[in-house]
Parts: sequence; C-alpha cells; structure tokens
Amino acid sequence: MLARLLSHLAGREDITVRALPPGGVPVAFEVARALEAPLDLAVVQPILHTMGAPGREVTLGLLGYPAAMQLHDATLNALNLSDEALDHAIACARQQLRQRVRAMRPSAPALSVEGRTVVVVDDGTAAGVALRRAAGLLRRAGARALVAAVPVGAKEGLRLLASEFEEVVCCSRPEPFVAVPEWYESYPEVTDAQVRELLSRAWNRGMPRETSEGCR
Repeated sequence: MLARLLSHLAGREDITVRALPPGGVPVAFEVARALEAPLDLAVVQPILHTMGAPGREVTLGLLGYPAAMQLHDATLNALNLSDEALDHAIACARQQLRQRVRAMRPSAPALSVEGRTVVVVDDGTAAGVALRRAAGLLRRAGARALVAAVPVGAKEGLRLLASEFEEVVCCSRPEPFVAVPEWYESYPEVTDAQVRELLSRAWNRGMPRETSEGCR
C-alpha cells in the first residue's frame, strides 16, 4: 500500500530508500523493490553524557549512519563541558554506532545520499521523533530532498514531520492513534539477523550502489 502511494517516484535515478531499523526495514524492503531503488539503513545514535549518578544522562547531540553529527548547542552551552568530556562522549557514541551498524548490516560500502532524494521509511510514527532526528542527520550527510513514508501515523506526529520533509506519505491516520503495533494484524520483533537478510536480498537484486564515507 505504501509503495503504491510512492509510485510517482518509481524509476527515478536519484531516489534512494533508507530504513529506520529494525521495524522499518521490512517495510522499506517492499518500498525499495517497488520503486526499483537502492536500500540501506538510517541509524541514529544519541551522544550521551553521564551527570553524577549512573543512569542520569543528558543527550549532547546525535550521530548518524551515514556519517553525520548534530550537536545540541544549547545543551552544551548550559553544561559548559570541557573539550575532553565532549570528545569522550562522541567517541563512545561512535563506537556504539559502529557496533549497531555491524550487527544489522552485511559488510559492504555505504550507499551515498549526497545530492539524492531520500525516502525515509519506518513502520509507523506517533510523535515523529525518530524520523525527524534521522532527517536532520541525512541533511547533514548531503541529502537533497527527503520524503517520510510510513504505513500508519498519528495526525500530530505527521504534522510535525512536514517541517523536516519535502513530502510526507502515510497510508492510514487513525484517531485515536494509541500506538503503532495496534494497527498491525501481526507485529513480530524484527531481529538483527532478519535485517541483514533483507538488506542482502535487496543488494543481490542488482540495485545500483555508490560508496560514501559511511560510519566513521
């Protein structure tokens, strides 16, 4: 259903599909197949700093796959962290991001988003937070335009996406929304192994691939 709503993008050479893992990957696999477009992941990793007792953490910014970083200047100014503390937080987040990407993604060069229209796919959205975070990082990685695509979404969350994406596509906007899993007949957990399998199947279809710096 979602792929049909995106059919106006089919066949365009500048289109690439990025999935928010894990739940967005099965959806994005079908979208990419229908559009005959390349498929890869969009992974967001918070940069965290521990404040005093363990468990008390503040988010300093975000790291992304493909390679991009977005710092929260207001938070950094309020905390007045040393350069060493910030560098340590970024290094830890970068290591965590590498581990996450390696667990979900077969070994292969990253697909470039620079100058491309990127269709960012998730399995649904309530407040739109994950998609908006991914949008900011994909812009920094060089994406020319962004399309948010979800099978189901809350009205307010979809409205908020409009400020970050050139186009927002959604199959169903139920009210009251409750939660994403409520609108699926079956909502099984998507494992890292399944993500790797779907990416391998997509790449083995002969999709065009271009290299980028990926996850540094």
